[in-house]
Amino acid sequence: MNLILIADCPENAQVFLRAAAQAGYRILKLIGVKDDVCRHVESLCPDALIIVSETINNGLLGEMQSISRRRPTPVLVFTHDAQPDAIDAAVNAGATAYIVDCNDASRLGALLEVARVRFTGQQRLKNELLQTRNALKERKRIEKAKGIIMQTKRVNEDQAYNAIRKLAMNHNKRMGEIAEQIISASEVLV
Repeated sequence: MNLILIADCPENAQVFLRAAAQAGYRILKLIGVKDDVCRHVESLCPDALIIVSETINNGLLGEMQSISRRRPTPVLVFTHDAQPDAIDAAVNAGATAYIVDCNDASRLGALLEVARVRFTGQQRLKNELLQTRNALKERKRIEKAKGIIMQTKRVNEDQAYNAIRKLAMNHNKRMGEIAEQIISASEVLV
């Protein structure tokens, strides 16, 4: 597993560098919390990020949010900040695991595996949600197109649906695409 280690000071990083090496992980880069983390993640494509910092500041939260949007990656945060607001902000910004007051880096392998599994589950749920939203939008477009056909052609709902379905099959397109074309055409004609 290839990692990027982000640390607020070199002393804090050394324990994790050794633990990663002993566990067989490869540290692609050690960077500071004020460096352009997102740029390094995009260029190096790590399997996970480890953040070691006394506190998680707004700059680091912003970097985590950017990573979460642009190149989602499991993020482990090791910190001394046990404030509920800090934990909430870090998790909402993309932290997969938030470990407080853990100086025992020997658990790094297990923690990375938990973070990877949790991250994979979160990504699957996000993808399912996106697919569901898209299917709902497409269904709404089909319903609107059916209404347009029913009104203009004076046919019933089944006939309108079958007309859209037949057009989709004849043109080798999804029904949602045909529905969008019908809606666009009706807007031009009105």
